[in-house]
Order: sequence, then C-alpha cells, then structure tokens
Amino acid sequence: MEHRQYCIYCNKEITTRSSEHVIQNALGGLLESEDICCPECNNYISKYIDAPFTKTFNPIISRIDNFSKTNNTKSMPPCTGTVSYNGTEYSANIKGGRVVSCPDLSRALRCDISKLPTPPQIVSYNFDLQNGAFQTGMAKIAFNYAMSQNVDFKYLASGLAVDRAGNTVNSIQYNYPVVPFCPLNPVDAFIESEPVTTPFHNMILFSQHNELWCYVDLFNTFQYYVLLSDNVPNDKQIYANYAQTLQKLNRDAPVLDDLHDPKTVMIYAQQYGVEPTMDAAEFTRRVNNAVAGKSQKVKMSHIIGPRIARTPIIPLMMQARGDTASVRLIGDSIHLYFDDDIFQERNFRTVTPCLDRGGVAAYPHEIMRVVNENPDMLKQYTTMKFNNLNNQLCANKQK
Repeated sequence: MEHRQYCIYCNKEITTRSSEHVIQNALGGLLESEDICCPECNNYISKYIDAPFTKTFNPIISRIDNFSKTNNTKSMPPCTGTVSYNGTEYSANIKGGRVVSCPDLSRALRCDISKLPTPPQIVSYNFDLQNGAFQTGMAKIAFNYAMSQNVDFKYLASGLAVDRAGNTVNSIQYNYPVVPFCPLNPVDAFIESEPVTTPFHNMILFSQHNELWCYVDLFNTFQYYVLLSDNVPNDKQIYANYAQTLQKLNRDAPVLDDLHDPKTVMIYAQQYGVEPTMDAAEFTRRVNNAVAGKSQKVKMSHIIGPRIARTPIIPLMMQARGDTASVRLIGDSIHLYFDDDIFQERNFRTVTPCLDRGGVAAYPHEIMRVVNENPDMLKQYTTMKFNNLNNQLCANKQK
C-alpha cells in the first residue's frame, strides 16, 4: 500500500514520516500509523490534545504492574487521591502508589508524613474528567483508528475542523458525537461486573445503516461509541477490531516438568498454544518459541470470548424464573454472541437484543433510547465501574 502523500491536517506534503499512536503512547497504546500526519501536526496534537486527555488516567498508569509503553518507559505520572490516617481522611498527592505529600495531615501532625511509622492508607484515587478534553481525546482515538484501517477520508471529513492559515495549523477539533456505553443485556452486564485481572484496551470499528461507529474501551472502564460518519453507503461494509494487553510480557523460558506424561504435555500445549509432541526437546523448543514470540496485541476473541463463556447461564435463568421476557433476553444474548460455540465477534458491542421490541438493535442507538427513558441507568453503571476500578487500584499494597 502506498503512503499518504499529504498531511491530513495541514495538507503539506509529508517528507518525513511521523508515527502517530492510535491510542496515546502515555496510555500504553501500541498501534501506530505513519499515514496520518506530518511531524509538526503530530507535535501539536501531542501538546494540545493528548496531554490534557491522558492526565485523566494517571492513577491507573501508576498502579499497573509492569506497565508497557514504547516511549518514556519509566515515567511515573503523579495524581491525587484520598488517604486515611487514624480514621480521618485527607486529600493527598500520590505517585507510583506512594503518598508523596499530604499537606493537611502534615499540618495536623506538625511533621513530615515520611517520618510516620505507618504511612497513610490510600482509599481512593481522583479522576479529573474534563468533559471537553476527554471527549476530544476519545474522538481522536476513533478517528486515528479509522485512518489506520484505510477508511476513505471523505467519510470522516465532516467531523474534522482544522483552522489553518495556509499550511500553518492554528487549531484542530474532532467534532464527532460521543455516546457512553452501558450494558443492555444480561451477558454484557455480567462480563462488565467481573473483576479484570489483565487490563486491556479494545477498539471496534463498524459500519451500520449508513453510519460508521468506533467503540473505544480504555482500561476496561472508559467505554464510548464515537460516530465518525453518517454517509457511508449501505454496500460499504467496514469492520475491524483491535485489542491489546497493557503489561510487559514475561518472556523467560518456562520450566516444563513431566514431559513424559501425555496429559501434562497436552496441558502445556493448550497453555502455550503449540502443537503437542512426546519429543521432549522438540516440545520445549516449540514452547520457548511461542513465549518469545508472544505479543501484547491479541485477538479480541481471546480476551472477550472467555469472559462471555463464563456467564452463569443457569443461575441467571433461575433468577429470572417466571419472567418470560427476561429468560428470552438471556437466551437471545447468548445466541447473539455464540453460534455452535463459536464467538461471533462482529456482533459484540455492535448490536444487542431488544427486550421490548424483539430482534436486535444497533447498540449505540439502543443505549441512547434506553438512557433517555432511564437516565439513572447510565449513572449507576458508571458509578459501579469507577468503584470497581478504585477497588482494584487500592488493592495493591503500597511498597
């Protein structure tokens, strides 16, 4: 494929290639594209769009063990939160899971908190969601992903506003509608309530009824649909998905025991995704190669499929016993995502069963309809996700 000749923002010829992270590098994003913009516009976006957006996530970045980034790999961003000491809570500045300053506590005790025999306990982190910067950042991720998947710019042009004088860019705005996600069926509700042991990012780009949407899920908590276009022809089918984990991978060669036992070999083969063989040396070589070549970029089905498969169908059915509509919705949700035990990834987060009308509906449109009728539903879901996130962040003991 030929490279883009002109910068999408300033329209200057690209003479030097500049890698633009689809999801910001500060957030651990690995997917990059050299076919979006020139170095100058890349720097502008980094300073005025990415920086205000990514600081929201500082509490998460500083608490993910072995967090993986391509640049500034050892940086530990600061954040704020609430700490508890002797039953009283205080506002504090935190870095890398450590309380670095707590002015109110220092004044109350008249001493430096670093001299305390027992440090204050972190009880919650603050997430400073600036709506304008946040929505712009989410829209920019969706735009970048569409560009990286070679979507024709003519479908995206109406939402991009660039103020420029000649070839000099004064401002860039991503004017794409953003719709917050909330689960509308029992399967999605269950998997979103599950604790996540391996943090990941996920993007799904899909066309639907002349519209082009991008679902963006950051850190399994910040989940939004971005409407990139409403003029995609019906015969133009667009679909792509991307998923990646956020922790550095352990590439040390594993110790394999009892390779004379066929059952043990089969367990190792499934664990590392290799073909089994009773030749111990050959099997060890295959496993070591699989570990060395493992990528943080993973198939969405490998992350989402198992979570859906863990849905407790029978307990859900028992809980809904006597409510025919709810029982039907549970069954419809399972069939929507699995067909003969095969995960139907094109249905995930693109459509959802309708409880009141039957059939399926476009997920973002159904969210807008349901939330308009029940605004508390979105508020309750968002509160639940943030509480779960804070519990996970505070679960790691201070070192």
